[in-house]
Amino acid sequence: MIHDLPLVLAAALYMVSAALLYYSIGNRSESMLNRAFQVAVAGGVLHFVAQVTHWLGDGPPDVSIAPLLSLCALVCIFLLITSSISQRKLFAAGLIALPIAAAAILAELFMPHEPFELSTMSTGIAVHLVSSILAFGLLSMAGIYAFFVFFIDHFLRRHHLNPLVRSLPPLEVLEGLLFKLITAGFILLTISLASGIMFINDIFAQHLVHKTILSILTWLVFGVLLFGRWRYGWRGSTAVRLTLAGVVLLVLAYFGTKAVLEVILGRSWQ
Repeated sequence: MIHDLPLVLAAALYMVSAALLYYSIGNRSESMLNRAFQVAVAGGVLHFVAQVTHWLGDGPPDVSIAPLLSLCALVCIFLLITSSISQRKLFAAGLIALPIAAAAILAELFMPHEPFELSTMSTGIAVHLVSSILAFGLLSMAGIYAFFVFFIDHFLRRHHLNPLVRSLPPLEVLEGLLFKLITAGFILLTISLASGIMFINDIFAQHLVHKTILSILTWLVFGVLLFGRWRYGWRGSTAVRLTLAGVVLLVLAYFGTKAVLEVILGRSWQ
C-alpha cells in the first residue's frame, strides 16, 4: 500500500496534467500551462516517493521489467520537468511524455510478472541487468518520440496542418527531449556493454554472442546519431531514421535472440 498508493496518485496526476496541457496549447493559456506544470511536478514527487519505497524499502527490490520501466518513466518526467523550468514552452513535450509515464505506472501496478530480486545474483551481473533494462526502456521511449517527430515533420513538409497536428507540441520541443532520452539511454547502454564484457564469463558458451553483437550495433547507431547531432546538427528525418533503426536493433537484441534461443533452439541465456 505504501508503494501502490503514490503510484496510483502519480498516474492520475500525470493524466490530469496532460489534459490541462492539451487545453493550454489549444487556448494558448499561459496560466493553464503553469498549472499543468505544477500538477506534473506533484505527480513526479509521488512517483519518486514510490520508487524510493521500492528500491530502498525493506527487503531486496524487484528488478523485473515492469518496475524498471516505471523507473524509466520517472527519468523521462525528470528530464521533462528540469528542461521546462527555465523555458516553460518546452513542457509541451509532456503531451506525449505524461501519458507514456502514466501507462508505465499502470504496467507496474497491473502487469503480471515474476518478481526478480538482485540478491540472487552478483553485483556485476546486477549492474549489467539493471542498466540493460533501463537502457532498453529509455531508448524505446525515444523510439515513440521519434515516431511523433516523423509524424509532425511529415505533415509540416506538406503544409497539411490538420487539427491533430496543431494539437501536438512543436517539432523542436519534441526533438530536444528526444535527444535527452537518447543521451541517457546511450550512457546506460554503454554501462550495460562494459559490465557485460567485465562480468559475463563466456558470451559464446552462454549463447549471448548474437545479443552482444546486436547490442554493439545499437550502441554504434546511437553513438553516430549523437555525434551527428553534436557535430552537424542532425535532426528531422535523419534523426528519426537512425533512432528507429537503433530501436529495431535493440528489440532484436533483447527479444529476437531470446525467442530464437528459447523457442527454436530450446536454450537459455543463463
